[in-house]
Amino acid sequence: MFRKNTIPALLIIAFTLSIPLHSLHFARWYTTMGNFTATLRDEIVPITANNFIDLTNDGFYDGLHFHRVVEGFVIQDGCPLGTGFGGPGYTIQDEFSPLLHHDSAGVLAMARTSAPNSAGSQYYITLAPTPHLDGNYAIFGKVFEGLDVVMAIGSVEVDNNDHPITNVYIDSLRILDLAIYSVTPNPDTLVQIADGSPRTFVVEAFNDDMSVQISWFIDDVLQPQATDIMFEPVFLSFGMHTVKCITTTAQVSWTTLWQVEFQGLANDDAFLPTQQILNMKVYPNPFRHGTRLEFNLTKSLPVEINVLDLKGRLVTKQYQQSKTGLNDWEWDGKDEQGQMLPTGVYFIKAKTASSQSVRKAVLLK
Repeated sequence: MFRKNTIPALLIIAFTLSIPLHSLHFARWYTTMGNFTATLRDEIVPITANNFIDLTNDGFYDGLHFHRVVEGFVIQDGCPLGTGFGGPGYTIQDEFSPLLHHDSAGVLAMARTSAPNSAGSQYYITLAPTPHLDGNYAIFGKVFEGLDVVMAIGSVEVDNNDHPITNVYIDSLRILDLAIYSVTPNPDTLVQIADGSPRTFVVEAFNDDMSVQISWFIDDVLQPQATDIMFEPVFLSFGMHTVKCITTTAQVSWTTLWQVEFQGLANDDAFLPTQQILNMKVYPNPFRHGTRLEFNLTKSLPVEINVLDLKGRLVTKQYQQSKTGLNDWEWDGKDEQGQMLPTGVYFIKAKTASSQSVRKAVLLK
């Protein structure tokens, strides 16, 4: 159904080392009718999405035009000939996921011939739900900003071959400066919490210059002290809540949303734990050979100190009976087996029975 070049396949696709697999990227189209932005689901379909990312970074799509427009169905691009029969000179493996569906306008997927594994550079964007395409064409993203531009392109006048009378050009297509490598827990499932213990939420979001701004909200109320990729709130009110993380760069903003059900007793509403850990800091930070955690306690208490990686996994743990006032703890950058950890971002968490505080530490080599 989707016309595409039938050039023989090159069986191996070389992905650039700068593009990590298993992450969420963002692409923006700058067209003669306006701009729109889509997610690229390389954390679900890495072959398909990373092929598109590589072509985009090579400038393959710059200057092309939407060679096929079917109102109420799809707009299609990616043919360097502008005829529907061109491609990049290779084909890629079909990659279908039960997590991705043609369930709305704005779905981004690869065009191909009727032959398996025949997609290359041509893609389409849906203008309406098209569930009959599920399992036949590889979905790899979705427009979330500027869908009105996509719909406008889908309404241009065309000839008898579905080619626009006046070409709609892609001035440029760019991968934006944000990548989200992991999200914990899964935002697509209800988060259930049975007691008043803290729950860990992580949005592992980065860009090249580490300038991502991160804001956390509970029930649309900004949590001003929560600005890291990890957030560990304690829910005090019985019932349903929302946790929201907004990650923002100079080019794009993305919102991750969880639905949370706190299943504690209704009288938990009256419980408010006293903050016992104060003025916590980590220095030097970043560090190479070791760092020191300092914090103040309002009274002498047993304190559990955990070091966690970006996915919230425990790296090392220590218990100590801490005193009223200033306390410290040193970490050498090693795990519980004494192995030096790789360069990266870690979280040091100090917690008592009813209070906790978390700080980020950056380990260098």
